[in-house]
Amino acid sequence: MQSANSTTAQQTRLLCERAQWPDALACAQRWQAEAPTEAKAFFYEGVALTGLGRFVAAETAYCRALALDAQDFKTWTHLAALLFDSLSQPSEGAKCLAQAMLIDPGNPLGWTNLAGMYRHLGRHAQALGCAERALALNPELVAAHLHRGRAAQALGRTEVVRSVCEALAQLPLEKFQRAS
Repeated sequence: MQSANSTTAQQTRLLCERAQWPDALACAQRWQAEAPTEAKAFFYEGVALTGLGRFVAAETAYCRALALDAQDFKTWTHLAALLFDSLSQPSEGAKCLAQAMLIDPGNPLGWTNLAGMYRHLGRHAQALGCAERALALNPELVAAHLHRGRAAQALGRTEVVRSVCEALAQLPLEKFQRAS
């Protein structure tokens, strides 16, 4: 038999997956009332608020979730994306994603995204390092190669740019296609 919180959690997650933001928000808020120390209830509130375009409130919800569980990788990454993309706080977004990478250093997409954030901020040496970490974990990540090449170019490291071109030329064509 599932607990009420487990059922509410599944329902909230499903509503978020379906982008039914008002219902997801209401469900997350009911979940918070039932279990005020459950970090995921605040996480899903943040997801729903982001979907509704209520970015400042979403930031507050994610921060409340992190106050309850500071080791939640997914909450850190959602907060990072929100700050970087929606709240015009790219430096703070990069800090949040860097924190997430301390929790899950084996996540190649996280390193790739952090490389992109650092590159956007003009921190090319950090971007290069993150891209190289991503590629050490998954050498077929096209985006990581591209961030590595752009960061190396900005740093005047033509030998790295050349190696990026060579590595990209060796990848199968399907690696260049975005997932739909």
